[in-house]
Amino acid sequence: MDMIGIQYNAKLQRLVKQVKASISKEIMPLVRQLAPEYTQDAVVTADAWSDLILNAIATLVSRWSSPAVQAAGARIAGEFVQSLLKKSERDLKKSAGIDVFSGSKTMQDYLHASAQQNAQLIKSIPAKYLEEVQTLVMANMRSGMRPGYIEKALQEQFGVTQRRAKMIARDQTSKIQGELAEKQQQNAGFEFFGWETADDSRVRDWHWKIANKVTAYGKGVYRWDNLPLSEKGVPIKPGSDYQCRCIAVPKSARQVKANQDAGRTAPGVYR
Repeated sequence: MDMIGIQYNAKLQRLVKQVKASISKEIMPLVRQLAPEYTQDAVVTADAWSDLILNAIATLVSRWSSPAVQAAGARIAGEFVQSLLKKSERDLKKSAGIDVFSGSKTMQDYLHASAQQNAQLIKSIPAKYLEEVQTLVMANMRSGMRPGYIEKALQEQFGVTQRRAKMIARDQTSKIQGELAEKQQQNAGFEFFGWETADDSRVRDWHWKIANKVTAYGKGVYRWDNLPLSEKGVPIKPGSDYQCRCIAVPKSARQVKANQDAGRTAPGVYR
């Protein structure tokens, strides 16, 4: 994950920790307070304590889905997408010496849609977290589990939510970077791109093969309108696979012609 993704993840992790703090402050004290009732051997109605727990969690759900929280999430998402746009512009300037115009309606619509999608993903973090907490707390209280056991289970759920937030940051960073590269390179007149991997042990075998395959245009070079195929036989772009870190490097027609003249191509192999 590059610096923008790391910064995005840090903001999502801060959100997760804030939700956890509210759970620790408002749910666990209530669990401890109610422990003598729900852990007793005698058969008792759950209504006496379950309503209290459910109401407390409902209050947290309302708080973490409030307009203010959603607006903060929208700001984070918007800043994230704009940062990726600026990076993509810098990358194309560095690799091809071209200043990119990103003010077209098509690009602005894409940026708006990407920001909205990420705002929804951010909104889903506390919503899903609290949904899991409610299920966990209620199930364990009904089973008569002690507060210490429930607290440990909540800590494990916190870890699950942290990992989900990190996955969102990593996946969205790769996907949006790949989509921006495609749009900007094509808008700048590049018909070809080179598939470049992160060159480490985490690279998928299939992506490594794509990056090293010699085509009619050069090693790992493809056309945007004739993409390489995934293992499932469907067209695939760098960054489009789940948590893929591959990138598309613009290749000019002149570079492709140089490859062909030097015999660095495989005529008839297009993807």
